[in-house]
Amino acid sequence: MEDNKTSFSIVNHSSSSSAATIFKRLMASKSAALTRQAYANDLRDFADFLGIESTEQHPLTAIPDTAWQHLDTTHVAAYLEYLKQNVSDKTGRPYSTATISRRITAIRELLTEAAYLDLYSHQRLHYLKERLTPPEVTHQHHAGITPNEQIKLLEQAGKQPGLKGLRDYALFRLWLDTGLRRAELASLKVKDLIVKHGIPTIVVRQGKGNKVREIGIESYTAHVVKEWLLVSGQVDNENNPMFCQVRKFGQADEAVYQVVEPDKHLSGAALWKLVCWYRQQANIDSQISPHSFRVALVTDALNGEAPLQHVQAVGGWTTTQMITQIYDRNRYAEPVARYRKTNLPRKELVQFTSGDFMAPPN
Repeated sequence: MEDNKTSFSIVNHSSSSSAATIFKRLMASKSAALTRQAYANDLRDFADFLGIESTEQHPLTAIPDTAWQHLDTTHVAAYLEYLKQNVSDKTGRPYSTATISRRITAIRELLTEAAYLDLYSHQRLHYLKERLTPPEVTHQHHAGITPNEQIKLLEQAGKQPGLKGLRDYALFRLWLDTGLRRAELASLKVKDLIVKHGIPTIVVRQGKGNKVREIGIESYTAHVVKEWLLVSGQVDNENNPMFCQVRKFGQADEAVYQVVEPDKHLSGAALWKLVCWYRQQANIDSQISPHSFRVALVTDALNGEAPLQHVQAVGGWTTTQMITQIYDRNRYAEPVARYRKTNLPRKELVQFTSGDFMAPPN
């Protein structure tokens, strides 16, 4: 809540920005564009919490290097508590443990850059690293998308008129086929849909860690993506984003959807809002999110006995540990007692009536 926010009032906004190098040094140390964007977004939120006014550029680019020595550990502690106690404006839900951990890490790295230049106390930095620890990261808050929910999602997208229906159906179908990270899907261009060895393939050029990978997709999925690209006109330029914004013009039966800003990619925030809108429209009770498509890919692929190495290559993971321990939601769903070799004696079952524990619903 707003009252929990603090103010980094020691900052003199009139100071020359020519001496503001700490944030720029941190950005320069990150080789991958997606990583730089993630750090910038997290630190923008921290700047907002500190009461630093936003500008056209990142707000921290205006903070003089000497100002960071006045940032106390209590500022960071207050921000950590704020993240633990409040809900995200974007999702309306509590901040995930992964988000909290990522944001605190970004702050620590920013202040580490300042400490390298003797512009931040090494003692304070040590305290932040050793004592102000974010909650342990858990991933179970990410719901998957069941097969029935996938059908409802696609059916609802197919009901949408004109270009909106074409785009959303193609987008969801491709997402379910590939399990792309939200930023990866948002960054796709027209030229990233190719045919290789007779197999329709998506080229992910902005993967995590700047890694490029190729993912084979179903011919039907490639067809619906091409249909959207052709009808929308995005196909006219191979550097156009694969998915862009469409807007409704007109009213009632005369309303039509048209492409707006064909050279501008759908943002990660736009993808989040799109998933939330369809979740409501399709009456899906699970709290699915963009990350749910990734969870669904792993669960469905392993249920279909896909080789673990194949799933690893598609998802862009460096090890299989994340797949088996976090993303495969059905891995340990069955009762472990079923492995028992001894047949235990059973007594006669009581016939439950309506209202009893575990009674079948009417």
